[in-house]
Amino acid sequence: MKSEFIQVLVSCESAKQAKTMVDSLLNDQIIACAQIMPTIESFYRWQGQIERAEESLLLLKTRADQFAAIEKKIKSLHSYKVPEIIAIPLVDGSTGYLNWINEQIKSTN
Repeated sequence: MKSEFIQVLVSCESAKQAKTMVDSLLNDQIIACAQIMPTIESFYRWQGQIERAEESLLLLKTRADQFAAIEKKIKSLHSYKVPEIIAIPLVDGSTGYLNWINEQIKSTN
């Protein structure tokens, strides 16, 4: 059961953009919860140049079967041409918490 759960990381240009995404994802019932780290400093290479930006980071808890829907929604709301949307499998977690995540996600059956 544990491997069916993931945490999705998404970098955003601002906390405001992150909150907009969280509201939409929660309303669609494709995530159980989210945390926003309002200020992170990112360093990356883009179009041959080294860049630096202050961003916000979303941490989304969900099931693996929701990743495609989450990716589609984020791409529709995101301002970046190539947004960071990566999933990390949850290798373990408390049974109660994982059950709670599962209960918050709309059924795909």
